[in-house]
Amino acid sequence: MSFTLVHLSDLHYNAYPLHWSEWNFKRGLGAANLFLKRAKQHPLSRNRNLVEKVSTMDWDHLVISGDLTQLGLEQEFEEARRELEPLLQEKDRVSIVPGNHDRYVPDPEGKNSFHQYFQEFFGEDEIHHRDLPCGWKLIGWDSCHPAPWYSASGTVKQTTLEQSETLIKESDPETPFLLVNHYPISFPNSWNPDPHHELSNLEAVREWVLGHSQIRLYLHGHIHRNWILNSPRGDDTELVSVNSAASSQLLKPGQQSSFHQIQIEGNEFEIKPILLEE
Repeated sequence: MSFTLVHLSDLHYNAYPLHWSEWNFKRGLGAANLFLKRAKQHPLSRNRNLVEKVSTMDWDHLVISGDLTQLGLEQEFEEARRELEPLLQEKDRVSIVPGNHDRYVPDPEGKNSFHQYFQEFFGEDEIHHRDLPCGWKLIGWDSCHPAPWYSASGTVKQTTLEQSETLIKESDPETPFLLVNHYPISFPNSWNPDPHHELSNLEAVREWVLGHSQIRLYLHGHIHRNWILNSPRGDDTELVSVNSAASSQLLKPGQQSSFHQIQIEGNEFEIKPILLEE
């Protein structure tokens, strides 16, 4: 059967803290960045155009790979949920993982804003997983946690890898997998990864993913520069990484895509870049 998946990321619904209790040093820096740059790059009108665009497309599953918010504020999550609602009507057709901005600072004790507003699209377990109607399996990771003010890094926990390993081993060896995580594990040749901005265990995670040939697609965001990268494996298979970060951001000169549509047919797939026009 033909199966269509739409991949969005890094929508950065944004607001400023309303109460003194919401301010700290990192949020202060983030608010300054929001005022000077991010608010202009991610106006609400662009996110509304994106929702309208995706609403008119014919798709079977929607993936959002994190950074729904800018400062991890509850009012940002509330706005993101309200604005995205037209796309969230059928919960079994949507998968969402958090990004580092959604875990920007530690939540007040006993509170988890991402889960409060988007738990039904990830679930209560440590990893998110779905059997897709096309015969593929989807795994989503939560690799994000509050980091110091100078860092935007995350970590894929060992238990996350172990649970994913179990899912793969319990599946038919011919079943293809699609993995969703906020952070990239592959980069363009000209890109120099910043250790304070990427996964803290990047090399180990990349080795683990490449070591599982059933994982055919890796969907992520985080770096606001769309790309599609092919990583060959020794067994003649390859991993295709798709970056749909900043799906609603104002267009940059020469930008070729804002997000991606993936058409799956059996074990094969075709990736189509989509540009959100001005």
